[in-house]
Amino acid sequence: MEFSRNPSLSIHSDSLNLALLPIADLAMLGITPPLPKADWQLVIKPLSDLTHEVQYLDDDYHQVQAVIDGSQEASPHKRQSDEAGDIAVEVYADGEIAAVATFGRYLEDHRNRRKPTELFYEVTLHTMYVKEAYRRQGLASCLCELIINIARTDCDSLFRKLAQHSIQLKLWFSALAITQGGEAICDLLSEAFVEMADDVIDELIEQGVPVRYQEPMIFVDCLA
Repeated sequence: MEFSRNPSLSIHSDSLNLALLPIADLAMLGITPPLPKADWQLVIKPLSDLTHEVQYLDDDYHQVQAVIDGSQEASPHKRQSDEAGDIAVEVYADGEIAAVATFGRYLEDHRNRRKPTELFYEVTLHTMYVKEAYRRQGLASCLCELIINIARTDCDSLFRKLAQHSIQLKLWFSALAITQGGEAICDLLSEAFVEMADDVIDELIEQGVPVRYQEPMIFVDCLA
Protein backbone atom coordinates (compact mmCIF):
# COMPACT_ATOMS: atom_id res chain seq x y z
CA MET A 1 0.00 0.00 0.00
CA GLU A 2 1.40 3.40 -0.93
CA PHE A 3 0.89 6.37 1.38
CA SER A 4 0.59 9.86 -0.07
CA ARG A 5 3.01 12.40 1.43
CA ASN A 6 3.02 16.17 1.03
CA PRO A 7 4.04 19.13 3.23
CA SER A 8 0.51 19.80 4.45
CA LEU A 9 -0.37 16.15 5.09
CA SER A 10 -3.63 16.85 3.27
CA ILE A 11 -6.02 14.83 1.13
CA HIS A 12 -8.19 16.82 -1.28
CA SER A 13 -10.98 15.77 -3.60
CA ASP A 14 -14.50 16.81 -4.46
CA SER A 15 -15.87 14.87 -1.49
CA LEU A 16 -12.99 14.74 1.01
CA ASN A 17 -10.91 17.46 2.60
CA LEU A 18 -8.76 15.93 5.32
CA ALA A 19 -5.68 17.27 7.04
CA LEU A 20 -3.67 16.19 10.05
CA LEU A 21 -2.80 19.07 12.33
CA PRO A 22 0.57 20.58 11.32
CA ILE A 23 3.50 19.92 13.63
CA ALA A 24 3.84 23.63 14.41
CA ASP A 25 0.32 23.68 15.88
CA LEU A 26 0.66 20.63 18.13
CA ALA A 27 2.35 22.51 20.95
CA MET A 28 -0.59 24.93 21.08
CA LEU A 29 -3.13 22.24 22.00
CA GLY A 30 -2.24 21.93 25.66
CA ILE A 31 -1.80 18.17 25.33
CA THR A 32 1.75 17.98 26.68
CA PRO A 33 1.81 16.14 30.03
CA PRO A 34 3.65 17.76 32.95
CA LEU A 35 7.37 17.01 32.99
CA PRO A 36 9.03 15.64 36.16
CA LYS A 37 10.52 19.09 36.88
CA ALA A 38 8.94 22.45 36.12
CA ASP A 39 12.12 23.97 34.65
CA TRP A 40 12.58 21.18 32.08
CA GLN A 41 11.52 22.00 28.53
CA LEU A 42 9.85 19.95 25.80
CA VAL A 43 10.14 20.79 22.10
CA ILE A 44 8.03 19.32 19.27
CA LYS A 45 9.62 19.66 15.83
CA PRO A 46 9.91 17.95 12.42
CA LEU A 47 12.23 14.95 12.46
CA SER A 48 14.37 16.70 9.86
CA ASP A 49 15.20 19.30 12.54
CA LEU A 50 16.31 16.73 15.13
CA THR A 51 19.11 18.25 17.19
CA HIS A 52 22.65 17.18 16.36
CA GLU A 53 23.17 16.53 20.07
CA VAL A 54 21.64 13.06 19.63
CA GLN A 55 24.94 12.02 18.06
CA TYR A 56 26.53 12.20 21.50
CA LEU A 57 23.92 10.28 23.48
CA ASP A 58 25.46 7.34 25.30
CA ASP A 59 24.87 3.62 25.77
CA ASP A 60 22.39 1.89 23.45
CA TYR A 61 21.18 4.85 21.44
CA HIS A 62 20.90 3.97 17.73
CA GLN A 63 20.96 6.46 14.91
CA VAL A 64 17.40 7.52 14.09
CA GLN A 65 17.59 6.73 10.40
CA ALA A 66 18.60 3.13 11.06
CA VAL A 67 15.61 2.66 13.35
CA ILE A 68 13.26 4.26 10.82
CA ASP A 69 14.49 1.83 8.16
CA GLY A 70 13.88 -1.08 10.51
CA SER A 71 10.42 0.18 11.39
CA GLN A 72 9.49 0.35 7.73
CA GLU A 73 10.65 -3.22 7.19
CA ALA A 74 8.52 -4.41 10.11
CA SER A 75 5.46 -2.47 8.99
CA PRO A 76 2.83 -4.06 6.72
CA HIS A 77 2.77 -0.84 4.70
CA LYS A 78 5.19 0.23 2.01
CA ARG A 79 5.76 3.93 2.52
CA GLN A 80 7.16 6.88 0.72
CA SER A 81 9.42 9.28 2.61
CA ASP A 82 7.74 12.38 3.99
CA GLU A 83 9.45 14.73 6.41
CA ALA A 84 6.17 16.45 7.27
CA GLY A 85 4.75 13.24 8.73
CA ASP A 86 7.69 12.44 11.00
CA ILE A 87 7.98 14.15 14.38
CA ALA A 88 10.78 14.59 16.91
CA VAL A 89 10.09 15.35 20.57
CA GLU A 90 13.05 16.54 22.62
CA VAL A 91 13.25 17.12 26.37
CA TYR A 92 15.92 19.43 27.78
CA ALA A 93 17.05 19.43 31.40
CA ASP A 94 19.92 21.23 33.12
CA GLY A 95 21.00 22.77 29.83
CA GLU A 96 21.30 19.48 27.92
CA ILE A 97 19.13 17.06 26.04
CA ALA A 98 17.69 14.49 28.44
CA ALA A 99 15.35 12.49 26.22
CA VAL A 100 14.20 12.17 22.63
CA ALA A 101 11.36 10.38 20.89
CA THR A 102 10.71 10.20 17.16
CA PHE A 103 7.59 8.87 15.51
CA GLY A 104 5.42 9.21 12.43
CA ARG A 105 1.69 9.59 11.84
CA TYR A 106 0.47 8.66 8.40
CA LEU A 107 -2.81 8.92 6.55
CA GLU A 108 -3.54 6.69 3.58
CA ASP A 109 -4.09 8.35 0.21
CA HIS A 110 -7.85 8.06 -0.33
CA ARG A 111 -7.35 7.84 -4.10
CA ASN A 112 -5.43 4.57 -3.79
CA ARG A 113 -6.91 2.93 -0.71
CA ARG A 114 -7.67 -0.78 -0.78
CA LYS A 115 -11.40 -0.40 -0.17
CA PRO A 116 -13.65 2.58 -0.99
CA THR A 117 -15.29 2.33 2.45
CA GLU A 118 -12.05 2.34 4.50
CA LEU A 119 -9.15 4.67 5.20
CA PHE A 120 -6.03 3.88 7.24
CA TYR A 121 -4.35 6.03 9.89
CA GLU A 122 -1.11 4.78 11.39
CA VAL A 123 1.25 5.81 14.18
CA THR A 124 4.76 4.38 13.95
CA LEU A 125 7.29 4.69 16.77
CA HIS A 126 10.77 5.18 15.37
CA THR A 127 12.80 5.47 18.57
CA MET A 128 12.63 6.62 22.17
CA TYR A 129 15.64 7.28 24.37
CA VAL A 130 16.16 8.72 27.84
CA LYS A 131 19.68 9.60 28.90
CA GLU A 132 20.88 7.43 31.77
CA ALA A 133 21.16 10.28 34.28
CA TYR A 134 17.46 11.11 33.77
CA ARG A 135 15.96 7.64 33.84
CA ARG A 136 13.45 6.36 36.43
CA GLN A 137 11.87 9.81 36.68
CA GLY A 138 8.90 9.25 34.38
CA LEU A 139 10.24 10.86 31.21
CA ALA A 140 9.50 7.86 28.98
CA SER A 141 5.92 7.78 30.29
CA CYS A 142 5.55 11.49 29.51
CA LEU A 143 6.75 10.95 25.95
CA CYS A 144 4.39 8.02 25.48
CA GLU A 145 1.47 10.05 26.80
CA LEU A 146 2.23 12.90 24.41
CA ILE A 147 2.36 10.55 21.40
CA ILE A 148 -1.02 9.07 22.38
CA ASN A 149 -2.50 12.54 22.92
CA ILE A 150 -1.45 13.56 19.42
CA ALA A 151 -2.98 10.39 17.99
CA ARG A 152 -6.19 11.08 19.94
CA THR A 153 -6.44 14.54 18.39
CA ASP A 154 -5.96 13.11 14.89
CA CYS A 155 -8.43 10.28 15.38
CA ASP A 156 -11.22 12.40 16.84
CA SER A 157 -11.08 14.76 13.86
CA LEU A 158 -10.74 12.01 11.25
CA PHE A 159 -13.56 9.88 12.64
CA ARG A 160 -15.91 12.85 12.60
CA LYS A 161 -15.09 13.88 9.04
CA LEU A 162 -15.06 10.39 7.55
CA ALA A 163 -18.36 9.46 9.19
CA GLN A 164 -20.02 12.10 7.01
CA HIS A 165 -18.95 10.08 3.95
CA SER A 166 -19.66 6.59 5.41
CA ILE A 167 -15.93 5.82 5.40
CA GLN A 168 -14.53 3.66 8.21
CA LEU A 169 -11.25 4.79 9.78
CA LYS A 170 -8.97 1.85 10.54
CA LEU A 171 -6.19 2.42 13.05
CA TRP A 172 -2.70 0.92 13.11
CA PHE A 173 0.23 1.12 15.49
CA SER A 174 3.65 -0.23 14.49
CA ALA A 175 7.10 -0.26 16.05
CA LEU A 176 10.40 -2.08 16.05
CA ALA A 177 12.01 -2.63 19.47
CA ILE A 178 15.80 -2.89 19.45
CA THR A 179 16.36 -3.28 23.21
CA GLN A 180 14.51 -4.92 26.10
CA GLY A 181 13.65 -1.47 27.41
CA GLY A 182 12.35 -0.58 23.97
CA GLU A 183 10.12 -3.65 24.01
CA ALA A 184 8.53 -2.45 27.25
CA ILE A 185 7.92 0.98 25.74
CA CYS A 186 6.35 -0.57 22.64
CA ASP A 187 4.05 -2.67 24.82
CA LEU A 188 3.04 0.40 26.83
CA LEU A 189 2.34 2.45 23.71
CA SER A 190 0.41 -0.27 21.91
CA GLU A 191 -1.85 -0.82 24.93
CA ALA A 192 -2.39 2.93 25.33
CA PHE A 193 -3.16 3.24 21.61
CA VAL A 194 -5.93 0.63 21.90
CA GLU A 195 -7.35 2.32 25.00
CA MET A 196 -7.27 5.67 23.22
CA ALA A 197 -9.25 4.25 20.31
CA ASP A 198 -11.82 2.77 22.69
CA ASP A 199 -12.27 6.10 24.47
CA VAL A 200 -12.57 8.17 21.28
CA ILE A 201 -15.09 5.83 19.67
CA ASP A 202 -17.17 5.58 22.86
CA GLU A 203 -17.31 9.37 23.13
CA LEU A 204 -18.31 9.75 19.48
CA ILE A 205 -21.05 7.13 19.75
CA GLU A 206 -22.43 8.89 22.82
CA GLN A 207 -22.54 12.11 20.78
CA GLY A 208 -24.44 10.40 17.98
CA VAL A 209 -21.58 10.29 15.46
CA PRO A 210 -22.13 7.21 13.23
CA VAL A 211 -18.88 5.35 13.85
CA ARG A 212 -18.33 1.62 14.19
CA TYR A 213 -15.86 0.10 16.61
CA GLN A 214 -13.01 -1.97 15.26
CA GLU A 215 -9.99 -2.80 17.40
CA PRO A 216 -6.75 -1.18 16.17
CA MET A 217 -4.18 -3.38 14.49
CA ILE A 218 -0.86 -3.64 16.32
CA PHE A 219 2.43 -4.58 14.65
CA VAL A 220 5.36 -4.68 17.07
CA ASP A 221 8.55 -6.61 16.38
CA CYS A 222 11.50 -7.04 18.74
CA LEU A 223 15.17 -7.50 17.91
CA ALA A 224 16.38 -7.53 21.53
